[in-house]
Amino acid sequence: MSFFETHRRFEISEIGAYQVQVSAKTTWVLIRLTFLSGAEGWGEASYFGAEQELGNLALRLQSSLRDAQARDLADLASRVRQTDMGGARGVFVSALEQAWMDGLGQMSAAPLHCLLGGAERRDIPFYANINRGINDRSPEGFADQAEHILALTGAHALKIAPFDGLRWDRTSLAQQTKLIDLGLQRVAAVKARLQEGQRLLVDCHARFNPFLAEPLFRELGALGVFWVEEPCAMALLSAPEQRSLRSAANASGLMLAGAETVTRLEEMAEVLSCEGHDVVLPDLRMTGIANGIAMLRLASARQVATSLHNPVGPVLDAISTQVGAALPSFLILERQVGESPKFDEIRNTPVECVDGAVRVSDAPGLGFVPERAALEDLEAIGGSDALSFSGMSGAGPDA
Repeated sequence: MSFFETHRRFEISEIGAYQVQVSAKTTWVLIRLTFLSGAEGWGEASYFGAEQELGNLALRLQSSLRDAQARDLADLASRVRQTDMGGARGVFVSALEQAWMDGLGQMSAAPLHCLLGGAERRDIPFYANINRGINDRSPEGFADQAEHILALTGAHALKIAPFDGLRWDRTSLAQQTKLIDLGLQRVAAVKARLQEGQRLLVDCHARFNPFLAEPLFRELGALGVFWVEEPCAMALLSAPEQRSLRSAANASGLMLAGAETVTRLEEMAEVLSCEGHDVVLPDLRMTGIANGIAMLRLASARQVATSLHNPVGPVLDAISTQVGAALPSFLILERQVGESPKFDEIRNTPVECVDGAVRVSDAPGLGFVPERAALEDLEAIGGSDALSFSGMSGAGPDA
């Protein structure tokens, strides 16, 4: 096969978009790329509430591919990318990169971690994020789901978000007290069901200010919580305020985790320079694979522990596992567990878990091919607006 023929195998001829309605609050969105060779690659573009926008992007990109096949990932992404992208468009571009890498793995019969330099570890410690799967929000409901997931998955760590309804700037002091007390009851109920060596992580979703967070740390520390995630909107705090908050968490025996919304390497550099985190956990949907790896390598070099925010469907879960395997150091992986049986229907091959860790797959690409029968086409209302402003006379690259 000539060089030209080999190169053409990597051209992209088609894109498809699919949705999975998991619950009233969750929809997974998957992207499929078809290469000229016939190989397919998959990525995940789940971004809750933006399904129509994602569908429109896929529809318009498919129209562009009918006009001219994409030579490679750079060509494909350039048709969508804009400077300072945010939200759904940024997640869509990241999903294209995921699908491109998966396709390369399929064509070369190599797992994704091999394309990233090889596996530094064969087993990835994980924690089960069980919050979205808890329908009974009583302390007992939290504890029952925790016990169920521990038995189902063999996880050695769980994460919950127990402070429903609390917003420090929107709720009265009396209501804050009630909601904090109820949250701590949920934490205590879950912790009581854990065995020795099993860890509990608490996500606060930036519901607190520093004044409320510091006494909360003492309560969570007394309950034996492992880490507290995003207690405050950290990006709105000065570097000294972030360091003070981290010190308070550490004094109570907690690690302070966050940075899940960081999208660019320079943002992560700023986060690390503030020294407000013990653990950073960027989301590959927001960062992309190459950029996310650069962020995590930088964090490791700064002696900050690394994780990945991984709260959605089976495609991102598999990709995050492959990336975690290829990093020089990695603390623990988030996995969204127990929200829906559709995860396993789409995955169609079991995730092997051993002693609280995910066994890294050596199957090509991301490690499995999604079950098309479990997916629905992502409906989109096609508009006449341009896919991108790039190259338009007078518009600039991203007007």
